[in-house]
Amino acid sequence: MSALRSLRHAAICLIVIFLTTPAVADYTTPGTSVDWIMDDLVTNSAGAVTGAGGAYEVHASVFVAPSDRLEIAAGSTLTFVDTTGDIGLEINGILSAIGTLEERIVFTGSVATPGSWRGLDYRDAVAGSDFRLEFCEISYADEGVDIFGADATVWYSEIHHCLSKALDISSGNGSFHTISFHDNQQRTVTINLSSSPYIANCLFENNNVENSSPYPYINIGLQGTNSPYIHNNTIIGSGNHLSGGISIWALSEAQISSNRIEGCGFGILCYSTGANPFIFDNEIIDNDIHPDQLNWGFGIACNGDNAPMVGHNLIHGHWYGVAVINGGQPDLGDLINGDPFTTGGNRIFDNGLDGQVYGLYNNTPLPQMAQGNWWGSPYEPDVEDAIYHQPDDPTLGLVDYSGWMTVSAVDGNTPAPRLSGVTAYPNPFNPKVRVSFSLATGGEVTVTVIDVAGRLVRKLHDGALAAGEQIFEWDGRDGRDRPQSSGLYFYRIETGAETQVGKMVLAR
Repeated sequence: MSALRSLRHAAICLIVIFLTTPAVADYTTPGTSVDWIMDDLVTNSAGAVTGAGGAYEVHASVFVAPSDRLEIAAGSTLTFVDTTGDIGLEINGILSAIGTLEERIVFTGSVATPGSWRGLDYRDAVAGSDFRLEFCEISYADEGVDIFGADATVWYSEIHHCLSKALDISSGNGSFHTISFHDNQQRTVTINLSSSPYIANCLFENNNVENSSPYPYINIGLQGTNSPYIHNNTIIGSGNHLSGGISIWALSEAQISSNRIEGCGFGILCYSTGANPFIFDNEIIDNDIHPDQLNWGFGIACNGDNAPMVGHNLIHGHWYGVAVINGGQPDLGDLINGDPFTTGGNRIFDNGLDGQVYGLYNNTPLPQMAQGNWWGSPYEPDVEDAIYHQPDDPTLGLVDYSGWMTVSAVDGNTPAPRLSGVTAYPNPFNPKVRVSFSLATGGEVTVTVIDVAGRLVRKLHDGALAAGEQIFEWDGRDGRDRPQSSGLYFYRIETGAETQVGKMVLAR
């Protein structure tokens, strides 16, 4: 009996030891300017990170301290062993995770459940901090990449199956280029607290999978003054009707150019006060999948005291092409006053509901400018019929649609633009910015730089160009080689067939 009693006592002791053994503790790097690779974390983290040879498991949160650097080699996989969403990697120093097309770097959870681990966090704690991901894949996190007070770089990557947010930028800028966002459950990209990132050449498809709250794929606002540059992205709704394309909430002068937004609940929404983006050269098509025909289903809407500039867009296949609500006054073309930044050129056609054409619905008592656009017909009665305003309801403001385009049809309806892929990078810039674009056909082209008062600062080109990619550089000086002060400037590209304008910020 004594032997049996001893065995029982030993078993109880083992159980007690097992139950009282603490979990692996979170780990913070020394903060002594170490330059580590993943194997160094394995050696020093007391079990927080295990593995070797490019395959690593993360068992507790890891914090890279200010002044420390972590480099993750191409082809590495970091699996976060977690089911609660608590374990993640936070960078307060430097992270360099540079994969290749053949050897991507993978950050994922130990279970294929959205939100199973926390994600990657970047907090710019000291001068010299940096966060750079290239050819990386991030999946099953709560927030794929969360940035606060920092400028990050994420290129050629994939963020998918995250729970609450794929990419969150607060008080930060940076460059986010050629990223595939797909199958994320709730929010995709949120931009808050005076953030002005550059988001370009990204693909958004089948996000807001839960489809339980109205989350636009790119949500700009709510706090601070935001001026992001959203360029040449493709946003596809994929049947999730509570997903809008792009939403701008208050105090924003975003530039939204050369994007394609298709199959969402709406295209672009300017909401609240002071949402005054530049909306140029976008294709906004068939964003009418939400069943609410009163508040959704528009190409572009101004809801509040907003005055966006809207030019050279294709807006097609909605219930309302452009909707103006609650005091908004978008500039869809001002040929009379010679505004240097908009000349109309929008192609707004085949938008309507229940047999009524709604190319532009002015649901305010304010007058609206919408000159120089194509409304689906060269004939004034048809143009008038496409615009709902004072003649339809005397309580509404009058829309000035004079100077409408009379010859615009290629393949029946859509004119073929000669310009595409217009961008200015880096932006903000110091000391130089490159303005690039493609020409479908050769011809005479003028490229100029204009200040906020519409005055010519510098002429970069005036003459013939061949078809193909074009790049012009501006060094922040005027035509007499005098340096210009920091601030907002505009490039203007004129081909004779069309004009495109975009903003550039010189930050000396």
